Amino acid sequence: MTTKIALDRFEQLLTAVPADGWERPTPCAKWAIADLAGHVIAVVRLGRELVLGAEFPQAGEETREADPVAAWREARQGLEDGLAKADSTTEVAAPVGRVPLPTMLDTFFLTELVVHSWDLATALEVPPALDPELVRKVDDYVRPFGGEGTDGVFDPAVHSAAGADETTRLGNLLGRVA
Repeated sequence: MTTKIALDRFEQLLTAVPADGWERPTPCAKWAIADLAGHVIAVVRLGRELVLGAEFPQAGEETREADPVAAWREARQGLEDGLAKADSTTEVAAPVGRVPLPTMLDTFFLTELVVHSWDLATALEVPPALDPELVRKVDDYVRPFGGEGTDGVFDPAVHSAAGADETTRLGNLLGRVA
């Protein structure tokens, strides 16, 4: 269920990108919205492959899509079809090794969707409106990294303002500022 909520929110944001908005910058250095979309589409395609038993690749295939919304919908459908057939007790590949399928979905995969939904919302200048339960799950997963950043993945944490909400604190923990 958490996967569907995260997929739904990213899709809502992606379909809100105006035709002339694909080159807008995102909080991810060097990525415009089109690059961010290509990355998340690649992650969703990878999710399907992992569900089907593939090993975790050393580097993913990321490309700009001619029609990011259509590519997203195709990738999402492939993932959902794979999940519908998957045995939830099976172990799948993840960045940390083999883990139960629900663990991969609720850690690595969920983090990608939630964090990049925040990035996309920020680029579109709209509220992230992320599900609080998903934000807490991602926070629980990434907090042990200590906010020091992970080369090529997360930037070092930035200070959160007093009274910042959970979503903002999570973004700040991962080096993001709106």
